Amino acid sequence: MSPRKGVIAEVLVYSLALLPILAGCGESPPLDMSLLTGEPCEPPCWQGLTPGESTLQEVNEFMRTSRFVDPQTVDRSQLDRGGQPVGLIIWWLSTVGGGRGYNSFSIEDGVLNYMTIYPDYPLTLERLIERYGPPEKYVAGLRGWGFVPLDVAVTLFYPTHGFTVDLVLRADDATLQPQSKVVSVWYFRAAPLERFLELRIEAGYVSGTLESSLESLHDWQGYGALDLD
Repeated sequence: MSPRKGVIAEVLVYSLALLPILAGCGESPPLDMSLLTGEPCEPPCWQGLTPGESTLQEVNEFMRTSRFVDPQTVDRSQLDRGGQPVGLIIWWLSTVGGGRGYNSFSIEDGVLNYMTIYPDYPLTLERLIERYGPPEKYVAGLRGWGFVPLDVAVTLFYPTHGFTVDLVLRADDATLQPQSKVVSVWYFRAAPLERFLELRIEAGYVSGTLESSLESLHDWQGYGALDLD
């Protein structure tokens, strides 16, 4: 089966799985698998919105009309940098994946800066690599409470496609496997790696310098144990 047919089959499986839950509740909510299908647009565009291009007006129109957005969950907060307001963040839950995490749009100077989207379905690392190839770099580090490690946070970089993906692994088993699940996707701007890292810093998404960002990166070695920071 081709990757494209596989995606279509997967959409059907998840849609059918939702039917018993949604019976009697009207039309089924849509399932967003655009990262794999490239429809209606390729990254860094997501559902017609593109970081660095889409305006606040266009984002507001999306929030009002999109069937992906649960309107009862929408919230807005002021975005500050250096103690000064520079824009706003719009938070919302998906009509399907409400339990996975709050999606968000970061708006600055009236323009969409970046987006964080939680997949509505179990997006595996294998499917991601089938679609986009291996990541250019990755960063991984232990997270914990005090001296107790809780998990390992992993970010895979696809800078020329304009996005990164985050995964969370067990602290006692920091290995990437084909079935490892992507937790969230961060859409930004497509650029060569160093420029992508610079833009992330300029956007206020991460702190530090380009040098420190480069030092934290590791080369992709395939599935298996990770190098931790």
